[in-house]
Amino acid sequence: CGFDASGVDPLSRMLCHADTFRLLTRRTLDLADELCGGRVVMSHEGGYSEAHVPFCGHAVLQELSGSHIDAGDPLLTRISGQQPNQRTTDWTLDLIREMRTHFF
Repeated sequence: CGFDASGVDPLSRMLCHADTFRLLTRRTLDLADELCGGRVVMSHEGGYSEAHVPFCGHAVLQELSGSHIDAGDPLLTRISGQQPNQRTTDWTLDLIREMRTHFF
């Protein structure tokens, strides 16, 4: 599991917060149940935000273990505030639909 996608990673800043990593872990576990009898191997690599990686890693471990001990994400509000709003999303989807008519 690489945490380079953290919203405050100094190299990538892909706007992911701890709950994003929790959801990705849940989806991985669900696919593992469906495809390979629930077997999962994970290792930690990447992620250069010393302040944020521990919270993202905790979310992954919490989901893997089924623990109810929640460390939260102190940067959730900041990272969520940087996400595209509905107006931006709608504009982007309209642009993609328009461009599709020219290429497909």
